[in-house]
Parts: sequence; C-alpha cells; structure tokens
Amino acid sequence: MNRYIKTCTAAFLLLVVMVGCTTDENVNLIQITASIGIKGQPFDTEERLYQQGDTLVYKFEVTSPNGIEKIEFSNYTGVGANKAAPVVLNKIENLEGTTWTLMDTIVNIQEDVRYSVYVQDKNRNYKSHQVNAFLDISRYLSISLFDGLSNGTSKTFINTESGRTFYIANTIGDPTGMDFGFAFMENKSNVLGCLVSFDNYWMTGAYPSIVNNLNRPMQFKKSIQANINNVSVIKSRVKNAADLKTIFEQATFFNSVLPLLPDEKCAYNIKSRDVIAFKTFDGRYGLMQVTLVDAKSNSTANTQKITFAMFVEKNKTFLD
Repeated sequence: MNRYIKTCTAAFLLLVVMVGCTTDENVNLIQITASIGIKGQPFDTEERLYQQGDTLVYKFEVTSPNGIEKIEFSNYTGVGANKAAPVVLNKIENLEGTTWTLMDTIVNIQEDVRYSVYVQDKNRNYKSHQVNAFLDISRYLSISLFDGLSNGTSKTFINTESGRTFYIANTIGDPTGMDFGFAFMENKSNVLGCLVSFDNYWMTGAYPSIVNNLNRPMQFKKSIQANINNVSVIKSRVKNAADLKTIFEQATFFNSVLPLLPDEKCAYNIKSRDVIAFKTFDGRYGLMQVTLVDAKSNSTANTQKITFAMFVEKNKTFLD
C-alpha cells in the first residue's frame, strides 16, 4: 500500500448507477474499458511509454446488465526483475447497479505500475482488465554478476530488457536472451574485470559450454566518473530514453587491450565508480554505474563479482 501512496492520489471517484438487471445466467455480458493519458491531454486508446515525472490520469468503465456483485481494484509496481506482488487497493461488494466508473491520478510517476480491476456479476460471471503506466526506461538499482571457476558453472549473464540474471545453464537453453556477462581475467593486469558482449564471451577463456555467434552483439563506451560510490550520477543525469542516447553518443569506446576482442564489444579494467554507456543490437541505450568490483567476492573462493546500477531504454515493442 505504501508503494501506491507514493505515486498516486489516495482518492477514488466511484460512480454506481442503478438500473435494471437481466435474468440471463448463461452469458457473460461484462464489459470493461480502460484508458490512460497525460493530465490535461486526451486519453490514449492505445498504450504508450511515459517519462519519469509525468502526471497521468487513468479511467476504468464497467457495465454488466446482469448486475455488478463485486469489484476489486489492485495494482503492482515494476516489470521484469523489479516486479512486486499485487496489492488490493479497494474492494466493493453487494452492489446493486449495473454501471461503475473509476478515475484516478498518478502524480509525478517514478516507476512502472499496472492497475487492474476484477469484476464479478450476480450470475457469478467474472472478467478483469488492466491499464499499464510504463516509463520509457527501466531502472535497476542493484545487479550482481559473477565470474566463477573455469568450467563456467557459476558464471552469470544478464538480459538488459528484464534486468534478470542467468547461470550458464540457462544461456544454453535460450542464448538469444543474453546481452553480456562479467569476466575477471586475473592473468592480465590491464584487463582484470570486464563486461563482454555475450556473442564474444567465449573469447575470454576456454569455456566449452559457450560458443560463438550465440547472440546479437552489444556495444560499450566509457562515460563520466562518479565522485562517490553510489548511484547518484545516473539518478541525476537520466530522466528518459533521450538522456541515455545523448550520454552514449558523447562517450568514447574503450581502448583495445585484447587483440581477439573488438573494442566496442568489451568494457575493460572496470573499477568501482566507473560509469559505462552501452547500446544493444536492437537500438536500446543504457547506462550503468559500478558500485563494486570484488576479485574474490569477499571470500577465499575463486569467484569474482561486480555490482552495478543500470538504467536501460525499454524495447519499442514492449507494449505489443
């Protein structure tokens, strides 16, 4: 409930209109329409992506000639790795009318959020519908990748669209879902921790379970250096997808230190506080700020770790 209060006004406008009911118990005649738009502008009939800080207005309209028995209104924040559990915001029972309307406002939206309505009529028919208020960027404030033993069993990789990380066994089943991985090259002092496009990751060592051309390549560039070890830089500089594109275009590719690896497919010698811009094959821009590079993952085990915050543009087909 606290998440809801942060991004939305608390007041609901509920309008229940009393009219007659049908006696047909075999037909589900519930109709639900939903719309959303920036405050002061017309409602959008099709979903679109919004920018951080927009104020949105959404509307649900429900009709059922069988009579409305119960309505539940819920929301949940986030998508992909940021997705939270649904929260029931309001439940209305024992209604007598056939029409119900809700309008509410999302003030200064800061995160992805879905609103859902569940309707049950007096004949026990039910239907649900949702409206999505998604930002044009996804923000992941803490992601960790590991580079384990040489057999690759504890290595992890990431899908930038969802923010989810995967072990090597998962990449074999769906390699096209991987964007890049973390490699720590202890025998090369001018490389050490590096991010590698998954289509070239096999070049970082003898990993029989990873082969070439498994995935479409992505590009890495050096961006600004942070002054403190937190995510303040990308939080202050990135408000929308246009900001990500600008930062990438102003950054420079890493200098080549590994002859086998093209410059643009790797970010080399990464240290805490580094800021790295990237671009995926499908044209999405992103930015990450490194908060930790640990050569031993705080233990004596040979498992290295990188932790970073990441902002990334959503796919243009995200709402399809």
